[in-house]
Amino acid sequence: MKKTTVLIYPCGAENALEVYAAIKNSVHLQVLPATSKADHSELIYDSKIFKLPNVAADNFVEEINWLIHSEQVDFIFPTHDTVSLYLARYQPLIKAKVITSDYRTNEICRYKSETYKLFCSESFAPQVYSASDYPSEFPVFAKPDVGEGAKGIFKISTASEFEHTLSTSGNLVFVEYLPGKEYTIDCFTDRHGNLRFCGARERVQVSMGLSFHNTEHRITEEISNIAKVINAKLSFRGLWFFQLKEDSQGNLKLLEVSTRVAGSMGFFRQKGINLPVLSVFDAMNMDIEIMANNFGVELFRSTINRYKLDIAYDNIYIDFDDTLIVNGKVNLSLIKFIYQSIEHNKKIFLITKHAEDIYHTLNKYKISSAIFDAIFVLKSDEKKSKIIDPEKSIFIDNWYLERKEVKNALGIPVFDVDAVDSLIKG
Repeated sequence: MKKTTVLIYPCGAENALEVYAAIKNSVHLQVLPATSKADHSELIYDSKIFKLPNVAADNFVEEINWLIHSEQVDFIFPTHDTVSLYLARYQPLIKAKVITSDYRTNEICRYKSETYKLFCSESFAPQVYSASDYPSEFPVFAKPDVGEGAKGIFKISTASEFEHTLSTSGNLVFVEYLPGKEYTIDCFTDRHGNLRFCGARERVQVSMGLSFHNTEHRITEEISNIAKVINAKLSFRGLWFFQLKEDSQGNLKLLEVSTRVAGSMGFFRQKGINLPVLSVFDAMNMDIEIMANNFGVELFRSTINRYKLDIAYDNIYIDFDDTLIVNGKVNLSLIKFIYQSIEHNKKIFLITKHAEDIYHTLNKYKISSAIFDAIFVLKSDEKKSKIIDPEKSIFIDNWYLERKEVKNALGIPVFDVDAVDSLIKG
């Protein structure tokens, strides 16, 4: 059965990785990643990374249609607000269905001024200031009319600072200062316009516009009503989210609404609610069902280093004691690297001076000997360099003296166990 092909564009952002994580193991869908700039995508995705021009380029529609035709793309999953807006606008010219809401909804969500104007009569709308509607008290907040995350936002503490910013800075929106807790509400609206899911999470720790610590927050009547009003006034389809923050009295005020996937939407995926996949199925005009597990979730995010090494290798020689097995446990990073390498047709060799029966010990740790192309058991005084073919090979061993001997004898790259992460993709 042919899988449905979903193009993720741009594919390198944090929220794009959430779409990839949500889709990559589906038996129905396959991912096609594309980007318009050099990033770390090739270190994450298993497939080729396709290049597209920026959406602002004159030939963007022509180029994306060529990619759609050549790779038989069925759907496009935009992961940036501007890209969603552009693709929604030019959907009639694009030869694959874009998984997003309609153009009007994207446009209102992209401009905070338009968002606040649409909801200005609602109790959850923040107070918006201008030269004609001067703040009665400070501080107030300034934020770009077009922006995402925390980019370009700042606090204005005095009237003179407000007047100066007003006269010298364009494209800013000035709103009341909201000192309280912040929440993201992940939502799903089906093709009939029905709001099928709302899940709230508190953004406990926020840095660089990213929420590094999320906890689940119950859907109160206030949050539910806000979601229903937003859904009624805009025409969503598939996943979307909005953000709220408490004012000084504890009342919830709207920060923004977005039609794209949120970077931490994986929070509810752990409870069985895969919003990206549900959005694809809805775009296929399928009736979807949402079933959540009844347990609590807490999400912690952290920055992850990814490395690109300028080496090419076909053969991997790996030590056993304190390398594949560390402190009496299987080295999971190394096992992941082994299986990933097998998928890429690399040859794996176990080279060891293990004192016991190596096959018995492998069986003890539930490691199949079949993952190795060969197993070499050496005497304690034998040099490992005598066994290793230096042609396009690397060597992994925890012991410095063994790595030094191989490096000096063969000149091939050698790695300690702490450096295995630099070899892993994804």
